[in-house]
Amino acid sequence: MATWHELERRLGHDDLTQFVERDVKPVIGELDTVTYVETQTKALKSLQISFTIAFFAFFISFSVLATSLPEAWWSIPLTFICFPLMFFGSLALAAWLRRDALVTVLLKAKANFIARSAALSKLAEKVGLTYVATPGGAPESLKVLARLKFMPKRFNELIEVLDAHGGQEEAVETAIESGLLAGDVVVLGNQEQKDRYYRQTAMGHSFEDGFTGERNGIRFSAFEWIETVDKAPDRYHLLIVFKPPVRLLGSTHLRSRNTRWPKLESEQPYGLVDLVPDTFNEYFRLRSTDQVEARTIFNPAVVERVLALAHGQPFRAVAQEEGLVFDFVGDNRFALIDLKTGEWNDETIKQSVTDVAELLELVDTLAHAFMVRD
Repeated sequence: MATWHELERRLGHDDLTQFVERDVKPVIGELDTVTYVETQTKALKSLQISFTIAFFAFFISFSVLATSLPEAWWSIPLTFICFPLMFFGSLALAAWLRRDALVTVLLKAKANFIARSAALSKLAEKVGLTYVATPGGAPESLKVLARLKFMPKRFNELIEVLDAHGGQEEAVETAIESGLLAGDVVVLGNQEQKDRYYRQTAMGHSFEDGFTGERNGIRFSAFEWIETVDKAPDRYHLLIVFKPPVRLLGSTHLRSRNTRWPKLESEQPYGLVDLVPDTFNEYFRLRSTDQVEARTIFNPAVVERVLALAHGQPFRAVAQEEGLVFDFVGDNRFALIDLKTGEWNDETIKQSVTDVAELLELVDTLAHAFMVRD
């Protein structure tokens, strides 16, 4: 981890340690985590057990249904329809049975959320940025849950808090339209059904820790989205959104070899684009509906910087119309406070400052590489 002296040099401020002591720690120092951590951890573990049981109940019941259906033309459409109904139905049943405990846990985390938002807002303001705690407002999945009649009215308090800390709607919409927010699943049905499923899934994701600002005359938006993976830890994606130098006529996708293509269809067919040097093709794949435009965007100078930026980590990008979106998979960034427990320390503060410094350096490099201008 970088030292405070290094961070001061990278961010161009020589008073970061004083700033943290004077402006950041007082905001989060009043959180009582001594008894809170123990009780909240027990409650979370209890809820986790309940939802795990609900998931296995869904898996068993759906498997029985799928294997018992006859081999008829209507079996596949029926399976496609029953899957989301049974999946969300099992989760809704678990939420109803444990509704009081669920609401209590969420509302206890509200104080942590507000404190973290205030602290990161001060940090963002220090470096000339604006912080948005919940880009796009409350997740659509929580809003659907709030509309259920059996949910306690206190649950609406959480929705109101998340919406009050929302923003970046245009950037969120650009990210959804990019096709980068799809999980690694196969969806059966026609194109309209696939598009509807993708959009509903994308809008149900949790977006957090948004930053907007200007660097060297270039506007950008950045935020994280959380990809839930079965039987594995969540994957955190950092999205950075720019406007391309000109309005693009085609659609171009870039991905590293160990990632999937964005779920974005086009009326024109995609064609693979081979670029020089050959080392580029060893690490990345590029496809586009417009070969000339793709080579213009990803010229040799850009290729060289993309190779340097990747560092072997998963990386994807989409360039289309008025959106240029980058997706980096990594650790949970900007985790100054653990929202579940309220815990924090000097190291989590320093790591969050480091995350902001790396974000700005990444924005500068990408903007220069892709020649982005307003």
